[in-house]
Amino acid sequence: MIILTFPEQDWYKYVISGPNFTYANFSLAYVAYVDSLDSTIGYNISTWKGDLSAYRDRGGKILTYHGQQDFLISSSNSPRYYNHVSRTMGLTSNELDGFYRFFRISGMGHCSGGPGAWEAGQAANAYVSSDPEDNVLMRMVAWVERGNAPEYIRGTKYVNDTAALGVQFRRKHCKYPARNVYVGPGNYTDENAWSCLQHSF
Repeated sequence: MIILTFPEQDWYKYVISGPNFTYANFSLAYVAYVDSLDSTIGYNISTWKGDLSAYRDRGGKILTYHGQQDFLISSSNSPRYYNHVSRTMGLTSNELDGFYRFFRISGMGHCSGGPGAWEAGQAANAYVSSDPEDNVLMRMVAWVERGNAPEYIRGTKYVNDTAALGVQFRRKHCKYPARNVYVGPGNYTDENAWSCLQHSF
């Protein structure tokens, strides 16, 4: 089942299909159809191209993340696209790692906020430090300029989301398709009580 949030419904309804668009019109086939309209609509809206080989061959790197509590865009969209690229290019996750890495951020809302360790340098209001360990932008720089690819993104949760009040907990967010699983023995705020466990997709 595919669920569209209100902004996504509005996009399809008022930009692509017209006022008669409903959930019943939506499917992966419809997404592929929308992708084919790029040249006629003129907004360069494509989000479903699965062959990224030209970008990869130019040395491009993709580091993407998605909050698991995103209230605007379903958190299943990013894994769906990642898997689409994997199938289209005929590459396993290990093979995609050379240029495309995706991280699911537990407890993050739409790019920021939420009860999880969401602050990772992705915006001014999420600055923790300039250390690539705690800053997703600097992590990207380290990957592109030094070949130091990320195995995880470490997020920080401040008390009441206020740095001056101190760190409530930190967590290493796993590289897909691994998922973050509590293994103990500490409580949920113990960074070492979580582990990235692999599963196939």
